Amino acid sequence: MEKHAVILGDGTMATALATSVARNGHKAILWSQDPQVVVSINRDRLHPRHFTSHQLPAELTASVDLEEAVPNADIVIVAVKSERVSEVAASVCASLSQETVVLSATKGVDVNTRRFMSQVISDALQTNNVGIISGPNITIDIMNGSPTAILVASQAGAVIERGRQYLESASLKVFGSTDLAGIETLSVVKNIVAIAAGLASNLGDNARSYIIALGLAEIQALARALGARPESTGGLADIGEVFLSSTSKHSRNHMIGIDIANGARLPDLLSALEVINETAEGVNAVYVARELARSAGIEMPLAECVHRILFNDEPATETLRTFLSEKSAAKWLAVSAA
Repeated sequence: MEKHAVILGDGTMATALATSVARNGHKAILWSQDPQVVVSINRDRLHPRHFTSHQLPAELTASVDLEEAVPNADIVIVAVKSERVSEVAASVCASLSQETVVLSATKGVDVNTRRFMSQVISDALQTNNVGIISGPNITIDIMNGSPTAILVASQAGAVIERGRQYLESASLKVFGSTDLAGIETLSVVKNIVAIAAGLASNLGDNARSYIIALGLAEIQALARALGARPESTGGLADIGEVFLSSTSKHSRNHMIGIDIANGARLPDLLSALEVINETAEGVNAVYVARELARSAGIEMPLAECVHRILFNDEPATETLRTFLSEKSAAKWLAVSAA
């Protein structure tokens, strides 16, 4: 089989990235465990659940068989739920060559080990040819060919270039960073801000803006404490991601916050996402960020507040109203303004 790209997963992100690769003229294979998805893509050029009005390019095919899809892959993009990344990565290990580049498009964290996805994949595959896809990237805009900028982060420059080779197009610009740890921290924990902005939806635009500013300063503080380079903040991985995920109706994390503010229960919302094989990675990020902050010796007041609302069933609007009236809420905002 000729050199090609493999995209592991069949959700919205997997489908959008596979489509982008194929539109660039590269052979792309989307792996799915759902035979209906595979048949529909190969026979009808349509995904049966996502972007159903979009005809998929001929260069994109689908397979249920990893042993058929993965051998001779030039690049593998992992786009499954965070709790499945380790298992899926291990299952492809024997089929990868030493030159294969692996990128994670899953902006999540392992709850049990507190490892980000690049480390989970690197440990499973015993390779350093690993990176992540970060930046503001709502999938419907990618499918529609709307102007989009993403960030590929890896310690290896060759990994970044491989990602750019397969993904960059006239509408999709690929930037690079070798600060893998810093970019990944920002990319994952920004979902706390997205949820918080949604939880504040009944408090007015001023309150939501205040929360976004607080949250941005807070996740930057955590990233710095975990070793992020100064130049990694103030760009696509934090400002870009926070703006998009905290304002877009297509942001699952933001919409979960809005729904909870209006009386929905978190378990019910997560169950509804499970039905369509999607998830909101920010829920795990809220839980793990508290632990990472404590281990780094810093405080994350907003993350603590969001945690109480999500996991202790405290009322969203009143809890945030009280939180925003407290001086401690602005801890990192005050530092960043000093």
